[in-house]
Amino acid sequence: MRFIYTLTFILFFNIANAVSISESIKSTVENNVKIRIGLEKINEAKELIAKSSGELLPDISSSISGTYSNSEVETSTTETTPETFTDNYKLTIKQNLLDGGYDNLEIDRSKILFENEKINFEMTINDLILDAINGYLTVLNYQVALEANKINYSSVQKLYEETNTKYEIGSATIFDLQAAESSFANAELNLFEAEQNLIIGKKTFKRIVGLEPIDLDSLIDIDSNISLDTLIQNGLSNNFSIKLLINDITNKEILFQKEQSTKKPSLDFTGSAEYSDTGHIDSGSETTKGTLGLTLTIPIFKQGIDDSNIRKYHSQILQAELNLEDTKEDLRISISNTFKDFKVNEYKMIANDKSISSNQTSLDIIKEEYNLGTKTISDLLTQEENLLLAKLNYSNSKKDYLISYFNLKSLEGSLLENFKEYIPSFD
Repeated sequence: MRFIYTLTFILFFNIANAVSISESIKSTVENNVKIRIGLEKINEAKELIAKSSGELLPDISSSISGTYSNSEVETSTTETTPETFTDNYKLTIKQNLLDGGYDNLEIDRSKILFENEKINFEMTINDLILDAINGYLTVLNYQVALEANKINYSSVQKLYEETNTKYEIGSATIFDLQAAESSFANAELNLFEAEQNLIIGKKTFKRIVGLEPIDLDSLIDIDSNISLDTLIQNGLSNNFSIKLLINDITNKEILFQKEQSTKKPSLDFTGSAEYSDTGHIDSGSETTKGTLGLTLTIPIFKQGIDDSNIRKYHSQILQAELNLEDTKEDLRISISNTFKDFKVNEYKMIANDKSISSNQTSLDIIKEEYNLGTKTISDLLTQEENLLLAKLNYSNSKKDYLISYFNLKSLEGSLLENFKEYIPSFD
């Protein structure tokens, strides 16, 4: 079951040009420098796969050399100065035939590291989306507070002016005037604070999102019919931190296997073809030579370093597994606490909404009684403040409710699913 909640007390002047929460997120993802950094890190991780895959291919090299020499040869009858130029061409091929699976393990490890960069990139986007949502809702909340304070200020100002007039003609006491002055001063302070909060909130929003927060659309579609058990179950599989820890275990297992492979024999093939041409003034010679070789390397003793590394990686695997279980328990608690906040804020919203209606009714009644003379100006001003407080409480509980909802989706690992059309492609 899905509900659409609407924040009240917001005046819209140009709905056609309203900035929606989706547009805010889209702009945040497109313009933030962290996205470009993340994409470059993914490209860098791709090169690790290419490099490790290249280790399986043969190593082919060639060399060309030329040598010029002359010498003087004297005999009893002759003196010669032979000149010689030798050019040499050589092609060498080296290929590993057996390495105990070392290179294949390195390919698997590079894929894990690439997957980690993708997860880190998604985590960055996830955090940016939460920042955009929080900034969006904060501005909406400040708009609500400002409009409520404007209404309160206008009412209190009117009552203050009426009380001042009544005091001048003797129909109000000094106590009534002082109460009106005090309430008016508080109303001025609250209005100023609300205006400053909105100004700062808009600047923060623009810095995060890159858009002016003009006519923010207050319609936010959320699914309130969510189950705690389902959230925990999904989170244990999809949470980004959990995914990274699972990959960390796999990475350490690969390092463990790589270290074990260094204790196994390796076999390398080497082949070369060489041609040389030696030219003299009088005569020359040509030489063609080819070689084939196999090298078998059998580790015998490496000062115990390999055994030490094997024990080290085995210990790191156990640590990573314990860390994963500990993080899962922390995640269960975090989801449970956030779910509790979500439901508490939902009930607070309902209660505060009813409180607004109740305080509005009370204010209407007290106004009538004040006009009849059965209620004092202090009673009326107190009720004006109660209504303002009820409106602000509703707005705050609404913001907290929505933020806790999106935090739940983040912990579950499903927040990006709602905004996947804005996620850059990195495959």
